[in-house]
Amino acid sequence: MHLKKLSFLAVFLLSLGLTGCGSDNLDASNGKNSSDSTGDDSGDSSGSDTADDSDDSSGGDTGDSTYTATGDFSPKIIQRGQAFTFTYTLDQVPDVAVDYTITMSGTAVQGSSEDYTINNASPLTFPVGSTTTSLTITTYQKNDVYDARTLSLTFTGNTGEPATLNLLISGNVYLNDTGITNYSDGSSFDIPNQVNDKYKQQDAAYGLDIIINSAATEPDTGDSKDDSKQLYKNAFDVNENDSEYKGKAGFRFVKIANNGIPVVADTTNYDTPFVQDSNNYECVRDEVTGLTWQVKGPRNIIIHEAKAAPSDPDVYRMGDEKNYKASNFQYPWQPSALGTTGPGWYSSLNDATLDEGAEPGKHYANQACGYPSEGRNEGLPLYCSTGSYTDEVNRLGACGKTNWVVPSVEQLRSILDYNNVVDYSAVTGTREHALDNDFFDCKGSSKNCIVENNYSMECAFETDNGGNETSICTSLNTTDPDPVYWTSNQVKGSEQLAWCVNLQTGNVNTCHKREYHRVLVVSSNVPIEFFTPVTTSDDSAE
Repeated sequence: MHLKKLSFLAVFLLSLGLTGCGSDNLDASNGKNSSDSTGDDSGDSSGSDTADDSDDSSGGDTGDSTYTATGDFSPKIIQRGQAFTFTYTLDQVPDVAVDYTITMSGTAVQGSSEDYTINNASPLTFPVGSTTTSLTITTYQKNDVYDARTLSLTFTGNTGEPATLNLLISGNVYLNDTGITNYSDGSSFDIPNQVNDKYKQQDAAYGLDIIINSAATEPDTGDSKDDSKQLYKNAFDVNENDSEYKGKAGFRFVKIANNGIPVVADTTNYDTPFVQDSNNYECVRDEVTGLTWQVKGPRNIIIHEAKAAPSDPDVYRMGDEKNYKASNFQYPWQPSALGTTGPGWYSSLNDATLDEGAEPGKHYANQACGYPSEGRNEGLPLYCSTGSYTDEVNRLGACGKTNWVVPSVEQLRSILDYNNVVDYSAVTGTREHALDNDFFDCKGSSKNCIVENNYSMECAFETDNGGNETSICTSLNTTDPDPVYWTSNQVKGSEQLAWCVNLQTGNVNTCHKREYHRVLVVSSNVPIEFFTPVTTSDDSAE
């Protein structure tokens, strides 16, 4: 089955898992409807799939007649509380009833008090004399469902290859609040309480923030606290020293180990460089948006191997073979296998064919980034780029997930605490930023690694007159942290540019794709089949 290309808007809504409004359902692509299908068996038609093979298939035994059924099998999102109708079309008028059985699978639960109900479930019948038939899926609101749920319908005739329609029923998730809990009089921005209701229309009086803001509890001054709300915080959630801590203001973060299991809030990331523990957390799940973020690791050095001869190629390796997600590694922009399309740039790693005798792992690094060699398999090209990094995270199945992508602008902005946004440009070497360092940053000696110093450590080798070799390591740009992180959004009309976010100032800027910046990848509960495979077409977004 061939899946259609997702529009940027659909990918954004899918990744965020938001409920929507407007049309009855949001198609994952602007695909053809059944009347556009050719009904042949070439296998490369766009936007439709054939449930049977034209050489030897039909929905029912009709003597000499063979029928080909077609429909729009591109993935679809159904917003909760709305309905979606799927239409199946035959290529000729049947003289007997033609049946297709339907097999349902996925995480969605059927029932009027659950996720959905479906009419005409099985068999799906083309009546005598009719070339079309349809089924309707009705979805229901559920207050206890955070994330989206999947539903796959597989249509099978008496012969031929089955065709599957993948659906996603949206979840009841929300946008994060800004994190701002203070008021402003125009000159001061850290006023903790309202004065004579003067600031009652400001951000601090509304949204998820008010659950910890005692100055915003009265109905006439903003939102009121309501401990029956799904995202209400209690005393344990807001206590930084408690194992149930969820984060500041209205944010609700949960630490996730690499096996995908949630762990308590006082679990540590890497405590010191080159030291790992099986109990360390590797990711953070945002309970408000339903997104999961991979956190960065501490500084990792890149070692420049000694050359046997000056003409030998440069060979680099990571000082810590497992810490490929080091915060000081930087990448130019490039699409990933599951990410957006469009041109990008990369920096080549070592070419194994140039130095076949090198030890394992020494081909998977350059002076700016590195990857682990363990379990390496051939397939996707491996470069120093945002795309290759994301593909590698998927190959490794970080935190039990294989649908990691570079975040959109709005996804990355959703975890910024704008109470901590400051222009640090006048402060040399600061590592402060607007992410919650209890969840996203390193601890111990690597504290505030999220905006770690540029690049890494480059080591060169010198040989004295006696033939003794020594290594000379130089730290590159150690006093200038880089708070700029890539997004997946390209600048419309400028194929060399993509949007990037400064985690210190909160500014969204344009960056040249050849620039080296950091990347923080994100995963949602959206299945892989809903993502756009990389093509050469442009998928720009403003």
